[in-house]
Amino acid sequence: MQFSLPKSWRTSLARAGVLLGAFGAMAMPVFAEDATTIAEQAKKRLNGEVVAAPASPIYQVSAMQEQVPPPVPGANVGQPDQIFVDPGYAAPAEAEEAGPWTLQSVMGSGLADKGIVFGGWADIGYSSNPDLSFTSAAEDDNVNLSQFYMFLKKEADGSKGIDWGFRFDALYGTDGDDAQSFGNPNRTYDNSAAFDHGIYEWALPQLYGEIAVGDVSVKLGHFYTIIGYEVVTSPDNFFYSRQIMFWNSEPFTHTGALATWKASDKLTVWGGWTAGWDTGFAQFDGGSNFLGGMSYAATDKLSLVYTTALGDFGLRGTGAINSFILSYMITDKLQYVGQYDVLGTNNDVDFQTDGVVRDSNGLVNYLFYTINDQWKTGARWEWYKPDGVSYYEMTYGVNYKPTQNFVLRPEVRYQWAPGISYEEFIFGVDAIFKF
Repeated sequence: MQFSLPKSWRTSLARAGVLLGAFGAMAMPVFAEDATTIAEQAKKRLNGEVVAAPASPIYQVSAMQEQVPPPVPGANVGQPDQIFVDPGYAAPAEAEEAGPWTLQSVMGSGLADKGIVFGGWADIGYSSNPDLSFTSAAEDDNVNLSQFYMFLKKEADGSKGIDWGFRFDALYGTDGDDAQSFGNPNRTYDNSAAFDHGIYEWALPQLYGEIAVGDVSVKLGHFYTIIGYEVVTSPDNFFYSRQIMFWNSEPFTHTGALATWKASDKLTVWGGWTAGWDTGFAQFDGGSNFLGGMSYAATDKLSLVYTTALGDFGLRGTGAINSFILSYMITDKLQYVGQYDVLGTNNDVDFQTDGVVRDSNGLVNYLFYTINDQWKTGARWEWYKPDGVSYYEMTYGVNYKPTQNFVLRPEVRYQWAPGISYEEFIFGVDAIFKF
């Protein structure tokens, strides 16, 4: 399905949207309705209380997605366990009892009785122009199926001794190529030509087994990265669009082994080995690197995450990336998140000429304001400097969540690079239905 607006209309709408978004960001503190805070929800989860819905099914979460406290080992890193529990929203009392509708609930609880969970989502979206990230020139100005996502998993629970688990994810849509193993040599695994169908692609971003004993778990196979704040999976991000830095300077997937140790209620530590960046059961020229980091909840309001990868990244050369993320609850409704990344490699490329980054650093700031159970506003300001040229991006958006299964995310975005006379106004909107 395609939908096209005249270029002049798109530019006018985007300019107007940026102004409205800026006004909305300034007006955030004006709203005042009672809402459960992220910190309060986190405390309840630690105490075993039900918040909004069961902390189970669906999407991949980076090290910072739970915000406060640090992620539960084996539950949040590379495992979409919190899709129905968005920490930025307070759920109505009746939703706490009923929970979200799921495909598994309709098909029976036979697998659930064995600890096996399945589900997914559909994400349909529109972006008026390319954004140097997930939306390419071939995909803009169309109404696209960004993601049709399915997963099947059993979580390894080491609280009662030795336990095992697994996970398999499949993705189809215009985001498929972003989750494929494009770091593989000779187009193997899900990066083969058979997985591509025009602007739509299949991807198998996660396929791993897991063993857990006590507070330690280890996953072996193909899994999402722990680096960065934003992620591939749509429901796990506030915005429809992604950072420029995320798409160009961070890995998406790995193949290897990753251990998670929940040292305490405040501290979680990760460490492991992977066969480079974005590989699927293969190595590119002997790719081999360390992947690790830690998450620490300093207080109920302040969380810190540090993640790193260093060594031979394969297709991206040899080097290191370090990512620092801070999350702070300014008030019960207003949250700040800041991310700083620095990447250095020996890859003989240049972003301006090759479209691939050698070295970069960037700073991304977010503000999120929870208006009520259904409405949340957000702003993102990004400075990103790949190979000596500075890019800037600001995005303003709203999440409307009438039910736990559906969210609508309109946004306006303006990005520019003064050094190369580049600018782009972008209007985007998507709708996600979770099942």
